[in-house]
Amino acid sequence: MKTARKLIGNPRVFDAVVVLLTAALLFGAYLTAYAFVIQQDEVVEPAGNIGQGIVVGAWLATTGVLFAAFARGLRGGKPWHNALPDGYVGSLTAALTFGAAWIVDNAYWAPTFVTTSVGLDALFTPPRLVLIAAAAVMVSGPLRAAARRGETTAGFSTLISAALLLSVLTFATQFVHPLIDPYALKGYDFAPTGNLAWLGENIGVAAILAQALILAGTGLLLNSGFKLRPGSMTLVFTINGLLVTTSKLHYKYLPVMIATGIAADAWIAYSARRPGRPSASLCGVIGFTFAFAYMVEINLMNSSWGRSLWAGTIVATAMMCWMMGRLLRAGLPSAIVAPLNAAAPVPAPVEVRQEVRWTRDPASTVRPQLVRAALDDLGTPEALGRSPLGKLAGIAHGDSTAADLRAALVDVISELAASSQPRDAEAGRLLLDYYVKKVGSHEVIMERLHLSRPTFYRRLQRGFSLVAERLDEMSEFAEKVPVAR
Repeated sequence: MKTARKLIGNPRVFDAVVVLLTAALLFGAYLTAYAFVIQQDEVVEPAGNIGQGIVVGAWLATTGVLFAAFARGLRGGKPWHNALPDGYVGSLTAALTFGAAWIVDNAYWAPTFVTTSVGLDALFTPPRLVLIAAAAVMVSGPLRAAARRGETTAGFSTLISAALLLSVLTFATQFVHPLIDPYALKGYDFAPTGNLAWLGENIGVAAILAQALILAGTGLLLNSGFKLRPGSMTLVFTINGLLVTTSKLHYKYLPVMIATGIAADAWIAYSARRPGRPSASLCGVIGFTFAFAYMVEINLMNSSWGRSLWAGTIVATAMMCWMMGRLLRAGLPSAIVAPLNAAAPVPAPVEVRQEVRWTRDPASTVRPQLVRAALDDLGTPEALGRSPLGKLAGIAHGDSTAADLRAALVDVISELAASSQPRDAEAGRLLLDYYVKKVGSHEVIMERLHLSRPTFYRRLQRGFSLVAERLDEMSEFAEKVPVAR
């Protein structure tokens, strides 16, 4: 029993348990979808009942695990809003919402308002949309937890959680998915023909564009937030492909997803030799490969589309994904950079003239701002790697800048928290709880450390200044005693 409690207390073990349970929930949902769509205007049994049974069982087990962790946290003396591990408060709320929506749907909504048991009329009811949204929050719990803990490399549970989140999105948009309904395939039973052939082309192109954008967004989310090991994107896209193709047993299209994942992994590895991480280019590669691989497979099976339409679809998909990557690319927080850049025409200290730079002037107002910006980006390696603090002596340069800077900041804050000076120790504990451990909001930290609001913000500013001083000391030491790397 004691060993079991220790395992539950291990965040990575807890992540693995939640991933397994939510994966079962999502498999049950796709099995239910198979029962609803594999035959026209008919629900295939017992697949439908088995799928719904798996969903309910997995939901009950997930809710039970989250409640057990919540009770364990309360017994350990944690406040109720901080009793669950980082990232799982939303999962427990979503689990309760899922149960309420399930009751409403089965006891009231479906018997009264749903006129047919299949099609969008069955999928797009308000309670079932709430179920889908709640499932998205539940399955993404391990992904959020890894980000809150500041993990720089995506682990197995994190990748599976991302794949499940992607699969929730594709479940919600299954009515416009090219791997489920290949409208470009000649002779496809459900493709409009004759004077309505244009309708199949419209839906088919829209499906490719929509799903490519969802895949590109997933790739951007993972690559911006974590360092990805080789094969990470292939794993995520393959899991999603297995679930999606289960809907109509179209497993022959699984190579499309595998090829897209391999191309994404190859591009990430190729781009690793340059500073920063690919964003728009990665999205473009994912979109292009998805559309091109789909085109190749459909043409091997005999496509009803012309070459011009195929070429236009591939170009449009790559362009749309690339533009999305440009719009959503990560960077330094604008709240920090914009005011400094806006002050360029006005006489100002040297460090804010064109580029935000670190200065050893203790009176500079830029120093605490840069420390705060770096701490805000502690869980976002790409943005942290671009911080001016990464150029200090003693911090590794290149691909390991973000990891080394994060380790230095955590060490400095931990040293402050253990200080013999009460005010310094309070400032260190405040920064440790808020930025490193991510215990909760400012109000939670105030209550936890028994600080009034004015005292809290004084300690916060003092903490930024003390971290800046410690970084200066570390940098000076590194310049005098260079370390071989």
